[in-house]
Amino acid sequence: MKSAKRKASRPIDPPDLPPSTSFEALKLDRFTADSYELATIEGAVLLDAPATRLQFDSCILTRIELDRSTLPNLRMLDVRIAKSSIANGIWAKPTLRRVEIIGSRLTGLRVTEGELSDVLFRECKADFIQLVSSRVRDVRFENCMMAEAEFSESTIERVTFAGCDLRNADLTHAKLIDVDLRGAKVEGLMLDAAQLGSLTVDPSQAMVILQMLGAKIG
Repeated sequence: MKSAKRKASRPIDPPDLPPSTSFEALKLDRFTADSYELATIEGAVLLDAPATRLQFDSCILTRIELDRSTLPNLRMLDVRIAKSSIANGIWAKPTLRRVEIIGSRLTGLRVTEGELSDVLFRECKADFIQLVSSRVRDVRFENCMMAEAEFSESTIERVTFAGCDLRNADLTHAKLIDVDLRGAKVEGLMLDAAQLGSLTVDPSQAMVILQMLGAKIG
């Protein structure tokens, strides 16, 4: 467990989006196609419904609703999602690369066997989110509510939780590599002692974590 100042991880690559004039603006009530490319989509809904596959390439999605939807093999490349709701969805084997999810509701979202790289989550409500058996690499969570999140059997590599609420989150069954918790709330965070060498924390967090692991300080 490192508490000293260290060299920052490489920046998250943002979505590689073309100029706005290249996009087709779509006003959809529902998602009706399997694939969308170079589109801005606002207000589309897919509630309580399964989809065989959805693919988004170079898209901006605003105020979409995917609550309780089942999305196997979801693909997102160079996508920005804002002010949307994806609560209690089930994403099996998704691939997200260069994706930003901003100001959105992700409560109870379950991601299994996912591949996430260069993904930014900013100011999201993501309590009870589950990232299970997934590879989460070069990802930044920023000012997100993530209380009671779960990361079972996932590889969490070069991931930052800046300003996040991680109270009672469970990392015990995850493989951690270069994880930065500085600035996060960590009371009740579940960890194994063997994982401490993979964490960077601030001094106040170090005290909290050591006490949670049973160390006597005084």
